[in-house]
Amino acid sequence: MHISTGYLHKLFRMEDSTVSRFIRERRLEHCRRDLIAAASLTLPISSIGARWGLIDAAHFSRVFKAAYGASPREYRLTHHTQSR
Repeated sequence: MHISTGYLHKLFRMEDSTVSRFIRERRLEHCRRDLIAAASLTLPISSIGARWGLIDAAHFSRVFKAAYGASPREYRLTHHTQSR
């Protein structure tokens, strides 16, 4: 993007956010979509997390639950059941 790291962080600070928070939120959103996508229902939950850079399954489960109020497994079961 041809800007310095410091300036990038300053831009996020102006929005009351951080670069790492933005990246984590995007990763979790991709994981959330994959957890309920029909094409991914047979994939292990840990593989979905790893696909989006959340390699440690326990960490993935903790941050996912903090963001969405349910563990990845609970979220998948709840939303897969609702879509039937």
